[in-house]
Amino acid sequence: MKRRDAIALGLAAPALASRSAAAACPELRGTGDLLVIVERARGSLLVAESTGRTVLGRVEGLGDLSHASLVFSRDARFAFVFGRDGGLSKLDLLERRLVARVVQAGNAIGGAISQDGRLVAVANYEPGGVRLFSTADLAPLGEIAAIGADGKRSKVVGLVDTAEGGFAFTLWDSGEIWLLDPSEPASPRITRFPGIGSLPYDANVTPDGRFYLAGLFGEDGIVLLDLWHPEAGPRRILDGYGRGEAPLPVYKMPHLEG
Repeated sequence: MKRRDAIALGLAAPALASRSAAAACPELRGTGDLLVIVERARGSLLVAESTGRTVLGRVEGLGDLSHASLVFSRDARFAFVFGRDGGLSKLDLLERRLVARVVQAGNAIGGAISQDGRLVAVANYEPGGVRLFSTADLAPLGEIAAIGADGKRSKVVGLVDTAEGGFAFTLWDSGEIWLLDPSEPASPRITRFPGIGSLPYDANVTPDGRFYLAGLFGEDGIVLLDLWHPEAGPRRILDGYGRGEAPLPVYKMPHLEG
């Protein structure tokens, strides 16, 4: 073989390898226009793109999605789906496949991802409490039993992420707000605010990350906690906001939105 031919082959080899790798990868695209559609009855998720309004694929085997909710990873490539059957599923939106799935409780209601993207927290109805998992592989990292001031384990609702990687949530049964610092997931630090009112059913956090708002199902009011100054404690706002000319029964539990 002549030296000139050897040089030509050496230059061609990386290009051939590069073409082969590209052929093995899914279509290159960003995630900014992607959306997901929960198919409750069949326990699956459709991945679509909003620019051309087309369905790209379906991911199946996600369990009971009758009260499904989901959050996204920091880079928006992965979706974490919380199922009513206690299932936690990690989906790759670009490859449209199920990466990992664990059934971590008997009945779950939702969850959140820490702001640094390392932890996913799940709020559980049965047996109650919060469980922490690694976003990388859904490995279990910690558990908070959520035993209220009444000594009983409580359902957890209104779980949101807060600044510096923490979480906030409410205890339905005992009427409390808890702040969770998961710096050490195996033994997380908890700040408790008991006696906030009857049956806090849902919550959210304002876009600036400052105020945590918990709605009360057992009373006509909302509880506000300033996350920048939690030492001030929670306070009631909008007492009687649902009051009309005459008291009316609640037939369907409302939920808070931002």
